[in-house]
Amino acid sequence: MGTLGDGIRNKVPGLIFALILIVIYIISYMVVIRPYFKAEYEIRRMLGGYRTLKEPGAKGRINLTPAVEDAQDAVYKVLNSTQAVNMNKRQAQYLALQNQINPHFLYNTLDGIRSEALIAGLRNVAEMTEALAIFFRYTISNVENLVSIEDELDNCRTYFRIQQYRFGERLSLEIESEEDLGGFLIPKLTLQPILENSIIHGTEMKIGNGKTTISLHRMDRRILIEVKDDGVGMDEEKLETLNRELDSGTKDLNYKGKAMGGIALSNVNNRIHLLFGEEYGLHVYSLKDIGTTIEISIPAVTEEMERRKKAKDGE
Repeated sequence: MGTLGDGIRNKVPGLIFALILIVIYIISYMVVIRPYFKAEYEIRRMLGGYRTLKEPGAKGRINLTPAVEDAQDAVYKVLNSTQAVNMNKRQAQYLALQNQINPHFLYNTLDGIRSEALIAGLRNVAEMTEALAIFFRYTISNVENLVSIEDELDNCRTYFRIQQYRFGERLSLEIESEEDLGGFLIPKLTLQPILENSIIHGTEMKIGNGKTTISLHRMDRRILIEVKDDGVGMDEEKLETLNRELDSGTKDLNYKGKAMGGIALSNVNNRIHLLFGEEYGLHVYSLKDIGTTIEISIPAVTEEMERRKKAKDGE
């Protein structure tokens, strides 16, 4: 009897230990392992394009650690922000517009108008139509994020040529650079919208002739481009509001009111932020009745540097 009791007593510690191990495994599985695999599954679905991330405090949300919870809150906020929604809407609208317009039909139509104008002896109409065709070709056909600065400047020259048919000798454009920076890259449609704002909201509003100057400077690893006009300028309060909202990136700003067919400054500024980071972008300097300068800051990036970066990222 004593031997049987001793045997049971000897086995009890082992049974207790085994039971403890089973309990630890069950707790670990429920608290750590299962949530981990579930979180991994949700992340894989999200990478596949599914909106699986639940709002903060929602039932069934997986929070492995406080840091993971904070990260999920931040990602949810970005994905569901008004800015992200508006950006998706703008992208959808752009793609819809792009699909509606047949570039070849447009070019052929403009070429037909140009031919008829030449036959009728309307040389100015023919030249203006040709300039418009070149402008549309650049705007619609080339959809890359980055283009050469020289291509952007050529597009500015074409746009200015079109505007001169309206304003005549009242307008002048000067492009100056300390060195050849044409081979560096810039987000497409960065300069022309700013030039358009400079003419329409600066030069057009003043009495007499107006001049716009585009200046390019290289500062080590940064390129600064200034679009300067001698137009009506703006007061200190408007300037401060404009720069504050450009820095915050929260509003869809138009330079001094309605963009009149141009792209808002905030649109250009936000695209630069998205492509290069917050340390780059737009800043405005202005004096009432003196003029306005819009400074564009971008990194000094070449096509070769972009190729190396893509190769490194495995694209």
